[in-house]
Amino acid sequence: MSKLKLLVTSALPYANGPIHLGHIAGAYLPADIYVRFNRLLGNDVVYICGTDEHGVPITLRAEKENVTPRTIVQRYHEDIKKAFQRCNIVFDTFSGTSHMHNKHHASLSREFFMYLNKNNLISVKLTDQHFCPKCQRFLADRFIEGSCPRCGFAEARGDECSNCNYQFDPLELKNPKCKICQDAPEIRSTKHWYLRLDVMQKELEKWIAGKTYWKENVVTFVHGWFKQGLKERAITRDLYWGVPVPLEEAAGKVLYVWFDAPIGYISATMEWAEKNGNIDKWKEYWQNPECRVVHFIGKDNIPFHAIIWPAMLMGQRQNYQLPWHIPANEYLNFGFSADDKSVKASKSVGNVVWVHECLDIFPADMVRYCLAACAPEKQDTMFTWKDFQLKCNSELLGVIGNFANRVLKFIANNFNSQVPGSALLSERDKEVLAKIRLTPKEVERLYANFDVRNAVAEIVNLSRLGNQYFDEKAPWKSVKENKRDCEACMFVSIQIVNALAVMLSPVIPESAQKLWEQLGYKDKICKWEQASQEIAPGHTIGTPTGLFQKIEDDVIAPLEEKLASAIQKAAQAAPEAKLAIETKAVETTTATATTPVPAQAQATVASVQPPAATPTGKAKSISLDLFQTLDLRIGEVIEAEKVPKSDKLLKLQVKIGSEMRQVVSGIAKYYTPEQIKGKKVPIILNLEPAKIRGIMSEGMILCADVEGRPVLLLPEQDVPSGAMVK
Repeated sequence: MSKLKLLVTSALPYANGPIHLGHIAGAYLPADIYVRFNRLLGNDVVYICGTDEHGVPITLRAEKENVTPRTIVQRYHEDIKKAFQRCNIVFDTFSGTSHMHNKHHASLSREFFMYLNKNNLISVKLTDQHFCPKCQRFLADRFIEGSCPRCGFAEARGDECSNCNYQFDPLELKNPKCKICQDAPEIRSTKHWYLRLDVMQKELEKWIAGKTYWKENVVTFVHGWFKQGLKERAITRDLYWGVPVPLEEAAGKVLYVWFDAPIGYISATMEWAEKNGNIDKWKEYWQNPECRVVHFIGKDNIPFHAIIWPAMLMGQRQNYQLPWHIPANEYLNFGFSADDKSVKASKSVGNVVWVHECLDIFPADMVRYCLAACAPEKQDTMFTWKDFQLKCNSELLGVIGNFANRVLKFIANNFNSQVPGSALLSERDKEVLAKIRLTPKEVERLYANFDVRNAVAEIVNLSRLGNQYFDEKAPWKSVKENKRDCEACMFVSIQIVNALAVMLSPVIPESAQKLWEQLGYKDKICKWEQASQEIAPGHTIGTPTGLFQKIEDDVIAPLEEKLASAIQKAAQAAPEAKLAIETKAVETTTATATTPVPAQAQATVASVQPPAATPTGKAKSISLDLFQTLDLRIGEVIEAEKVPKSDKLLKLQVKIGSEMRQVVSGIAKYYTPEQIKGKKVPIILNLEPAKIRGIMSEGMILCADVEGRPVLLLPEQDVPSGAMVK
């Protein structure tokens, strides 16, 4: 099989503040996992990133602090770089877009502008803009504030209102004033340069038509823009911090941050090539038709990477490679749950989980695992500290860590740390070995298709199978009664542990390597095929030790309280916004953008009061936000059996997408195992696991209650398992 050449990027985080877990989940952890996986396959991969270091927010913050933009950039560049390092997210180079971090960037950005101009893809227009006579400069949108033209909110920003989320032209702002000197600006004409996306639409549509393998959210977004018709987009701004426009008549203007930021992908690759002793090596990736360019982003960045950036590359007419794939993720929302409350949080008011604060408490692998297992790949997902605790305790520790530890310790204690032979394998042993061989192939397919969430689910399912198999075989009995059967059990079980270590290494690299060493290996995990290679009888394992620690309630409680307090403070700080906030749909942003996040992607929620009883007294009303915390899916019942010594309970094995869940359901009086097997039923997934009659139950089947009798709810059409119930 021929090896691939890949150039992988993650959206450049804006050097204007620290990063939170939404950033990591959106564009950085998925890319890091993809890069690590491809390197295990032996593919040639270069992973590029850096900070986005120009633009108005940095300039405004610098002026408020009475420091230079360079000071702000340097501060947050180092802060962000350290956060990535602590998350074990490893770039081939982590650069930036200002000269202090990348000497190639400004010249390449100017070159991009000049080629677009030469190829008649730039137009010039006179536009009206706010000008501050006292500060003697044109004011970009963030340098102005005033009253919203829609709701009258007195502290609306230059082009959007944080109270009602209305976006508008800066000239519509009522009672505008300069945010630096507080004087009222006047309107003056200024000249700006525009990228002619309109004339490139047909070329872009033809290119996009071939991207049938792209994610649905990306394709849908792009076609929405095409349907509206692409419009010219301003490339220049009246600002002093940025890349100067390379024209004499544009003195005092810089390139818009959205324009120069993605060019940073190429200039950072140039920097990497130069550090590696071959300045032209960047061309092997960016100007090589055999190279696949992959951009990992959050969904707020789709138009920039799927339309505008490809247009900029096309317009060079210099053989630049266009994006091969843009696996944009949805948003990771933040929330907390206390009693019957469930509230989302927003970065715009600081109600987020900051990376540095999280890693001060928990190991990076715990954080990486939880974000991967709950990755917002197809829809927005919610991060809560309770869910984090549950994922780590029930899956990472309870399923994966528990299985690996019990197998390794048993071999150490009963076979002198030597892997026993496999002379007599039962049909069950062979069945499990076959599953071990198949799982890496499926996980490989999922990783390759940017489906980290389901890849993790497949790995966990293999570990669950291992625990079930271990319990079935009961080696603690057979070691005394049937030594050959015990040997076969441990031979098969150690193969599962081996596969788990390799398959998990892209997600939890430190823990996977520790497990690998406990298996008795001295080298590093380096090849994907090692997941399918059997450990031979007689192999000596290392010293078994626990991989993960249980997260106790007293660790989680103050973290939830902190988030709840932040939300309450935010509501008190902006009481005039409360009504609008409580009645609108809510999203928080991954903000992994090369540009400031649009207002539609930012919101806050005031504290949700406990729902009052309805007039009948039979039920309470709940908020839409509370309902949306339920993860309702269609599950297919694969296996069903009665629970011993119970006439009410059935133990079910339910398939939800690629994941298997064990569910205990109290329907045995009305449905036999044969009647429910093969049925597709609604199931609540995000209930805390509970032991019922000593059997772990990981969900709840939904039924109608007809005079005390449960009646299954069956879809009228055949729907795939894992489909959402809304």
